[in-house]
Amino acid sequence: MATRNLASNLDNTPNRVVAFFSRREDAYRALSDLKEAGFNSDQIGLAVGHEGETSGNTTSTREYDSSFWQKVKDFFSGEDHHEHTDFGDVASPMGWTDDRYEYYQRGISSGGAVVTVTGDPILEARTILQRDGADLRESGFESDSSARSMRASGVSGTQGERRIQLRGEMLRTYKERVERGEVRLRKDVVTENRSVQVPVTREELVIERTPGSGQATGEIGRDEEIRVPLSEERVRVEKQPVVNEEVRVGKRQVQSNKEVSDQVRHEELRVEKKGDVDAPETNAPGNRKNRVA
Repeated sequence: MATRNLASNLDNTPNRVVAFFSRREDAYRALSDLKEAGFNSDQIGLAVGHEGETSGNTTSTREYDSSFWQKVKDFFSGEDHHEHTDFGDVASPMGWTDDRYEYYQRGISSGGAVVTVTGDPILEARTILQRDGADLRESGFESDSSARSMRASGVSGTQGERRIQLRGEMLRTYKERVERGEVRLRKDVVTENRSVQVPVTREELVIERTPGSGQATGEIGRDEEIRVPLSEERVRVEKQPVVNEEVRVGKRQVQSNKEVSDQVRHEELRVEKKGDVDAPETNAPGNRKNRVA
């Protein structure tokens, strides 16, 4: 157990508040808020479990503990906080009940922390600690201890009636959006031959001969040549781009049902009789249903 300034703070001073945090990061946030409010390190006490006492000795846990201890060390101006002190030794002057002591001890061992503040203004300290999620109660540890014990065993009930909880697993589904595919639209140029029938007009020479009247109007040898120009229509081709078709691209939502399945476990009650006792048959599964949430 690692403590800092806790022995001097856990006494019978009336201007004192004891706060329990189930998470270390919440306790450190409370320390920072207290310091910003004007409380100095001599007024603040801290008790947390050493990294060897927390569950899960993984590399990530050790790295988290090292980071946490470095922040605490910086908070208390570089003092060493890896000293080991029995929590019972520093908490004994308080005169706490066994249930309250075990509540704090169990919480610290599970990764929590106890923060104490002494001095004025104590009401402001309570407000800051409560805002950061602290447990500031002074009583009620007996009921909490008994309820925790009964929850751990799965048995509850009053005197004369005992209950056992039959637990089961349920399927809980989550949806995530993944890429299903991709559609690419592009244009290709296609060349083809087109034929168009165009009507054209041309001029042709027409010569007609008719019998003469016998009367000459000029001298022989004059007007020997006549020029008649002939014309025709010629087709010229030009290409002009036009819009043949327009394509619109969009997406729509299509909903369908997907069936997922997995194995789930549940507890069934088994009644074993010994001796001459009467007990109802309760091994029937009843109206259990596999639930999906």
